Amino acid sequence: MSVHLVTGATGLVGAALVLELLQRTDDEVICVTRPGRSDPGERLIARLNEAAEAYDLPLERDIEKRCRVLAGDVIEPLCGIDPAVAGRVHEVWHSAADLRYEDKHWEALQRTNIIGTRNVLDLAEAVGAEVVNQVSTAYVAGRRTGLVLEEAASAEVPTNNRYEDSKIAAELVAAEAGIPVRVMRPSIVIGHSVTKAVVGGISGLYGIQKRIHQLRRVQRILGEPLKVRLRADEETLLNFVPVDLVARDAVSISLAGGGVGVFHLTHPNPLTLHPALDRVFELSGLPAPSYVSDTEGFTRVDHEFDRKITFYRSYLTGTKVFDQSVLSAVVPDSALRSWQFDLAELHAFAAWHCERLGTFS
Repeated sequence: MSVHLVTGATGLVGAALVLELLQRTDDEVICVTRPGRSDPGERLIARLNEAAEAYDLPLERDIEKRCRVLAGDVIEPLCGIDPAVAGRVHEVWHSAADLRYEDKHWEALQRTNIIGTRNVLDLAEAVGAEVVNQVSTAYVAGRRTGLVLEEAASAEVPTNNRYEDSKIAAELVAAEAGIPVRVMRPSIVIGHSVTKAVVGGISGLYGIQKRIHQLRRVQRILGEPLKVRLRADEETLLNFVPVDLVARDAVSISLAGGGVGVFHLTHPNPLTLHPALDRVFELSGLPAPSYVSDTEGFTRVDHEFDRKITFYRSYLTGTKVFDQSVLSAVVPDSALRSWQFDLAELHAFAAWHCERLGTFS
């Protein structure tokens, strides 16, 4: 029996990884969980049970029996954990991350995403881990367009925001580690492929939905349909991936003994922004936007909406095609590559969130 150590297990991807490990192995899973006002063990178990229920997985007993909690924080040396208490660990899964992107959060992003990665790598060596599975993002591609290969990150790539800067830097830190590292790069992570539920974090598609939802209030005040101008390339590809399939392929890479390298956990046939984003607007009761290349002619509402979706700019402009040659070589039957995605599926995922925003009927 192997032992896995997971950071970020209360987050969207981290929780799905823990559940996938419980489903497909008999291994023990140690979850590094930040101390807080509530007991970290109780908080973790509650989140994992919430995710298992939302994803229709009968894992309550496995969560109780095979998950061990260690209070710690990636911003601390060795994550604040005594290696002797952790014991022998075979694989480390590092998914903890700060998702903020503004310049004002750069210091915090450095602490969590860059220094935090170094601390996790140090802990991995201290507990004798054989490999670290680092969850990054496909958007370390920054402003590059065209074919993006599964290759090492570069500090020379022009980026869209501080979050991308921090994830590139984290990959560069891992590249210098004295332990093998697999870099796993999901694209835009959405809910469960079957239940559509999201547990452990609302971002990406759902973050844009929240901003669109806020526009409905303006429409009510105006008393007429609100057609916004959206600064985006309508031919951009929106690369959505369900969280459970991201976890499935990540664990498949591990079980197949995939070596050091970069793996794109992306979809081979992404949707085009137009009409995909039109569908999201329509679900919220708003007219489809007008797609424009600049801010000329913007109203105050257009400018405010543009400001609020700054983080998603890299999703909305510059078409990227993510190569998956390395993934395919290690996992020929990749779950993500086999998944069928179309506008009807997008509607189902967006509708799940709309119901929780109170906009879907």
